[in-house]
Amino acid sequence: MVTHQSLNKIRLFYAAYFAAMGLILPFFPLYLDDIGFDVAVIGLMTGLIALAKVIAPPLIGHMLDGRSAATTHRFIIIASALAALTAFLLGLSEHVVIFAIIVLLFGIFWATVLPLTDGLSISVSETNAADYGRLRVWGSIGFVITTLAGGAWMVGDYIQSFPIVLGLLMLILVFASIGFRMFKPEAQETLEPAKFSTTFYALLAIAFIMQVSHGAYYGFFSLYLADAGYSGTQIGIYWVIGVIAEIILMWRWSKQLQRAAPTLVFTLCLLLASLRWAGIGITTDPVLLTLLQLLHAASFAAFHVTAIAWVKRLSPDSRHAAAQGLFSAAGFGLGSTIGIMGCGLIASAFGYTTAFYICAGIALLGIPLCLFLRNINHKSEA
Repeated sequence: MVTHQSLNKIRLFYAAYFAAMGLILPFFPLYLDDIGFDVAVIGLMTGLIALAKVIAPPLIGHMLDGRSAATTHRFIIIASALAALTAFLLGLSEHVVIFAIIVLLFGIFWATVLPLTDGLSISVSETNAADYGRLRVWGSIGFVITTLAGGAWMVGDYIQSFPIVLGLLMLILVFASIGFRMFKPEAQETLEPAKFSTTFYALLAIAFIMQVSHGAYYGFFSLYLADAGYSGTQIGIYWVIGVIAEIILMWRWSKQLQRAAPTLVFTLCLLLASLRWAGIGITTDPVLLTLLQLLHAASFAAFHVTAIAWVKRLSPDSRHAAAQGLFSAAGFGLGSTIGIMGCGLIASAFGYTTAFYICAGIALLGIPLCLFLRNINHKSEA
């Protein structure tokens, strides 16, 4: 039975997980610079975390498919604890090889627990005990709080506290995950794992394209605004505007999006993402930038809420863990990595504006793939 306490533990998990993301994205490179690593090594270390997101979630998901709910639950707790341990270890060694091993291990443990928790949240949502969007929105809130608080705290000598703060956030994941109420079919013996449908792979391709199109934004939006004369505080405000739009959509319209026709939702999200990237490339006017940042509600929030529900519906019952892992790897892992790295090359050769224009074109490439989803409804299964 789903209890109010178990739902609060899921909310706490999301808040801590994405608080860690709000710590890592802006401040991990600053910490690496502070301990003396050069630009090339900083790129390597951040790349190792991205690599872990590509490899670990589908591999662990495949290993857990067919296992009991209790086994998956234990894994989330253990992986969170190991993520805490490796986070604390970051502060104990500055040897490049040892540090790289620790970073990779942290990335693996950290990356694997989110898709499994997303799968749990969707299962809870489908029992009508809670809404996925209203559970996941606490991650956005955690991200905003940590990003703003970190900006005030992670300066000067305080940057040395990065591993401690990160480790404490991982310990919150351990505490939260202990209280999870797991939903999963009982383990079944099968000679051969069930196969994913063509429609499922089309969804992965759409997710990949959407995340590639975010490359200029996630990698270079701050630098683009800095070049346009915006201060650090102003840049932070624009990031927060996008996340607030995400929070509002997840809180208010998550359930409706999960029930809507996926072809329509994904097509509109890709069109609005294209408009957003083209608009950012065209102008840095403060009013227009504010309006464009509100489109984060479509390019990320609406897309993610809809996609995460359909990942579960389009996968066999015995392969939900692998399905969530593949979705995470295709989008947030491979898509984000290729998008950011590719836009880095484009921006260095042709400027940030060109990178945003190309991302606008990339978003449109996903629209034809949405047609693969046109004949499914909210009760469809693989």
